[in-house]
Amino acid sequence: MKKKAMIALTLAAALVLGGCGSSGGAQESTESTEAGADTEAAAEESAGGGEAAEGTAGGEKKVIGVSLMTLQYEFFQDVKAGIEEAAGDEYEIVFNDPALDMQKQIDAVENFCSQGVDAIILNAVDGSGIVPALETAEEKGIPVITVDMKPEGGKFETYIGSDNFLGGELAAKWALQNLLQDKPDAKVVFLTNPLSSAAIERIDGFKSVLSQEAPDVQVVAEQGADTRETFMSTMEDILMANPEIDLVFSYSAQGGLGAYDAIQAAGREGEISVIGFDASAEEQDVIAEDGCYKGSIMQFPKELGKTCVESVTKVLAGETLEEEIGVEVGVYTKDGIIYAADLQ
Repeated sequence: MKKKAMIALTLAAALVLGGCGSSGGAQESTESTEAGADTEAAAEESAGGGEAAEGTAGGEKKVIGVSLMTLQYEFFQDVKAGIEEAAGDEYEIVFNDPALDMQKQIDAVENFCSQGVDAIILNAVDGSGIVPALETAEEKGIPVITVDMKPEGGKFETYIGSDNFLGGELAAKWALQNLLQDKPDAKVVFLTNPLSSAAIERIDGFKSVLSQEAPDVQVVAEQGADTRETFMSTMEDILMANPEIDLVFSYSAQGGLGAYDAIQAAGREGEISVIGFDASAEEQDVIAEDGCYKGSIMQFPKELGKTCVESVTKVLAGETLEEEIGVEVGVYTKDGIIYAADLQ
């Protein structure tokens, strides 16, 4: 129990410093601490609390530090839920939400290392910016499992992600077969995020299919943003500059929904189709309305989370993992989920 006691004390200190303006990310327990809880209780819950930290076989539970780039969005909430479900009673999980702040995430990983966690699951805010934190974990001998954002350097055991390139390919193939079949010179807009490797892979997958199967399709705009509001603003500008658009493909739900908002506001929902990525609950609702939002690439974020925990178990048992582990995707439509085999 010494490790758990040390972690509890470290977390309590981190929370106290956080209240004084420390840059370190505050840790969140598997059962999230409500805002306003006193520091001692929060630390105890984050660390698992007393005897609850002991494994069922009488040994101490292994501790996994988890930092996901943000818990604001449903996708990452589902990844978190998958981690919690797979961890069950076998592991103690300490969560960090850096809220898209790279420095907070670096601080959190360094805190995990100083606390002596057994493994780290990491969804990086930025693929290059996270490298110093990975180097710290390597120095401490702590294995890191990365998910959904592949770091550009540093040591990590594996990268787990939805097959982003395939997702873009599926979006393009489904669009060509169901939305653009009579428009060989269709005009397409891409909404992306140049800082996201996943976004780049998704757009590249779509472009790959166009170059092979529909070379006359025109890309009239390719612009980036990050929130639904900024994507809406971006799409409003694109609509003003382009009187004719047939399809918008967004790398994310936020982009797709932002485009949807702008298209509706402009009264152009009868002429433009939208395909998003994530198949969030709100996307599924608007797709069911059978309006301009036609589909979204469906990931399985809970499976990503579960695969992360399974990979931790293998690494701690001494196994070597594949460099990359892909998780299947599909196209969510009003008629059901379309998989790669359905679009051959």
